[in-house]
Amino acid sequence: MSETTSDLVPSTPPSLGSRLFENRRWVHPAGVIVALVLGGATHEGRVAGIALLGVLVAVRLWTCRHIGGAARVHALKAQQKRVLLTAGPFAWVRNPLYLANTCGLAGACLLFGPAWWAAAAFVISLLWYRGVVAWEESVLAGLYGDEYRDYAARVPRLLPRPPRRDGQPAPPAGRYPWVKVFRRERGSLVAVSLLVAASFVVAHWRG
Repeated sequence: MSETTSDLVPSTPPSLGSRLFENRRWVHPAGVIVALVLGGATHEGRVAGIALLGVLVAVRLWTCRHIGGAARVHALKAQQKRVLLTAGPFAWVRNPLYLANTCGLAGACLLFGPAWWAAAAFVISLLWYRGVVAWEESVLAGLYGDEYRDYAARVPRLLPRPPRRDGQPAPPAGRYPWVKVFRRERGSLVAVSLLVAASFVVAHWRG
């Protein structure tokens, strides 16, 4: 899900992490453009790419179902609620959207370019988000204190792991209505559909 700069709370001077967050939207288009220029996509690569884009869509829908209308770090609405999300995808990994976006970038690169570039784009995206997360974690620790630190000790940052059964059970979370989930994620659904359609056009053109 996307957040706008108007939603951010200007509590601290700009840092490297905040600048990475502001410019994250350019990473994915740049990666896909490089893949398109390189070429060399294979049928197997396109199949794997479509599967990774399916992961992107599934995780984004699942996450939006728990987040609702606002991201938990950046939006004023989320900060005013002061409710830390730890259920659903957040019980598996602390940053499911960033992980999903990284998988989606690798998948999009496989649609148009070689597998080595998709792997490189995956690593670049993961490192980019790692910088963003480091900044966000300081915000979350300030908002939620020990509650967030305990959560961070249980749940990995970017590589998912099945929830621990010996920890505190995640509090029940409200569910965003599916109609609103699909409405909020319609941009992602359209983008994925266009990417897949474009990959077949490019494949036919390069023949």
